[in-house]
Amino acid sequence: MVDDASTERNPHMNRRSQKQLTDIQLQRVPGAIVPDAIYRLDEVKARMGWRDAAFRAAVRAGLKAHRSGKRLYVLGSDLIDFVTKREVDR
Repeated sequence: MVDDASTERNPHMNRRSQKQLTDIQLQRVPGAIVPDAIYRLDEVKARMGWRDAAFRAAVRAGLKAHRSGKRLYVLGSDLIDFVTKREVDR
């Protein structure tokens, strides 16, 4: 019987290199927000360059955050809407 996973591996790469390649492919681009993705609180803060106080201020200003248990999540579409619909004070 042939293992399906082994047929997809590159025969010229060892398993460690193959795993590193897979890990790199799964990483998101820093700062990029995908509309149909769900982001954890720490991901939102890292991508936006926010600290705790900035995130709380954004929620007070209208950013939708969803709680599941003890964790907070933000939909990518909600974050994009929040950022693009904010007026710049001059």
